[in-house]
Amino acid sequence: MMEILFGFLGVLVGSAIPWVKEEWHRRRSLNENGRILAVRLTSMLDEYAQKCVAVVYDDGTSEGSPAGRGEQGEEYYLPQIETPEPPKFPDDADWHSIPFGLTYRIMALSNAAIETDRFIGHSADVACYPDYDELFSARQEGYAHLGLEALNLVVILRKEFGFPDLPKKFWDWGWDARKFLQEKLTEFQKRRQISETANAAMIAEMESVRGPANE
Repeated sequence: MMEILFGFLGVLVGSAIPWVKEEWHRRRSLNENGRILAVRLTSMLDEYAQKCVAVVYDDGTSEGSPAGRGEQGEEYYLPQIETPEPPKFPDDADWHSIPFGLTYRIMALSNAAIETDRFIGHSADVACYPDYDELFSARQEGYAHLGLEALNLVVILRKEFGFPDLPKKFWDWGWDARKFLQEKLTEFQKRRQISETANAAMIAEMESVRGPANE
């Protein structure tokens, strides 16, 4: 009986070994593909983030003055930096080699960029001469969100695949792009809160004046 049992176990182990070896090689290959893809993606996302930063910095001025000038010499604010194309990821990317949730966020960035550009276009249609505040607010806030998401994805990819620390740049002056973009978003949030508070106060005042008039 024991001989039969051991023989049966031997057959099971013998048949399992090739599967285990194949699965081990598959997982190793998948991990290597993931690391290579992660390197490519971090490079692309970092480049895209820097382009987003340039858009956020663009306030429509040149050398401290409004960049636009009309036929009569009148000045107006004019964008100096073109918005970048939405991220286009490699066609040969093996998306199965990185976690599904991370893949979803990376792919969603392109759609977010398209939606942001669409909103910027609508804002340009209603922007008022000469400062075009609606246009610049849409550009700066929208691309602050996009740039921050791109940089966050870089951090996640580096951590997920155990990237080594990059050597310190000899021109590094301590500027933090993520901090800059986050501060910009906080600035827009505060401006929106101030505007909403002012609008609420104005509405309350109008209603208080209307109340006695209707009595």
